[in-house]
Amino acid sequence: MKNLIKLLSIITFVSATATVASIFYEGMILKWLSFVGSLILATDICFLLSTITGIFYYKKNKLMFYSHLLSILVILIGIIIMIIFGKDIPKWLFMLWEFYILYFYGVIVVKKMWNLKK
Repeated sequence: MKNLIKLLSIITFVSATATVASIFYEGMILKWLSFVGSLILATDICFLLSTITGIFYYKKNKLMFYSHLLSILVILIGIIIMIIFGKDIPKWLFMLWEFYILYFYGVIVVKKMWNLKK
């Protein structure tokens, strides 16, 4: 389970990084690229899987457990926003979602890498 949670965290971080970078690139060239939708979907799926497995894995580590519970709350808020706005989600809310995933799993991945060096 330990290797699975590490792998899911790394995959989530890499996919969130690729998603944010591709959205930034789209904004620079002012053109919609077809692969960005797939990256967004992959990031969201990885985020859901990582969060759910993190809830079960980090039961003894209270800080990580509550951090993953916060992510569950963010997911629920995202679902409520999707129900309210439908497909017309404001772009800034979407970017906040992607940056939350990027920074949350960035901190987890960096923390794990830092612990490996000690």
